[in-house]
Amino acid sequence: MKKYYQRWYEKNEYLAAFMNLLSDLDIELQCEIAIDIIMKASTMIDRDYTKIIQDVANYNPRDYKRWYDKNPNVHLAIESLRDLDENQKDEIIQEFSEKILNSHYIKLDEIEKIDEE
Repeated sequence: MKKYYQRWYEKNEYLAAFMNLLSDLDIELQCEIAIDIIMKASTMIDRDYTKIIQDVANYNPRDYKRWYDKNPNVHLAIESLRDLDENQKDEIIQEFSEKILNSHYIKLDEIEKIDEE
């Protein structure tokens, strides 16, 4: 029997759903949202912005295997979520979910228009 290991974000159903929606976005939009998440999270935990820049500069994608590790900004955004308490995570989810969902709706509308042609 195969063992299933949960990632830290899969333990919270809302965070897991948020991550799934984020993973389905195109890379450019993921990066844009990631930068916004980094900025928001850094103010919540009073993290030094120069430290964040250093983390991005030192990032090596070969060291990681997860979907969000392909881009240093997305990786750093997801890892910064880990440092937040549950209320702060919920605030991030609420703030950025609408933008992510709107992007999915736009994509679906484009697919429907193509199907109608």
